[in-house]
Amino acid sequence: MQVTSVGHAGFLIQTHAGSILCDPWLNPAYFTSWFPFPDNSALDWGAVGDCDYLYVSHLHKDHFDAENLRANVNKDAVVLLPDFPVPDLRNELEKLGFHRFFDTTDSVKHRLSGPKGELDIMIIALRARPTVRSGTRHWWFPMARRRHST
Repeated sequence: MQVTSVGHAGFLIQTHAGSILCDPWLNPAYFTSWFPFPDNSALDWGAVGDCDYLYVSHLHKDHFDAENLRANVNKDAVVLLPDFPVPDLRNELEKLGFHRFFDTTDSVKHRLSGPKGELDIMIIALRARPTVRSGTRHWWFPMARRRHST
């Protein structure tokens, strides 16, 4: 296996069973106030995007780059979908032309059979659940709680 950074939170994972492109962010976002660091504009995005599988963790623009996904990523790649309670990510990817999806179950190992071999994957979806206190909505992240010692 070879893991190559493609900038920010993006990686290209190459295995004997196929390649997985994760969070491929290229274009500036949020009125150009956010941009990939280190600069990844010199990468051959046509080659990077010629992947067997695609994983986009969530819809924030520094992970979901619609322009890059539309222009450079293989539309026949199998999209590995996190176990989210709403279909927003899938819907946005379908709008870009992606049509092959594999729905994962949170924290469960899945075996995928592809043309290059079998691939074991596990996706852990970070979720927040709303709580209501005194009429105000708060988000609680159970995995993010830490105890600090003084």
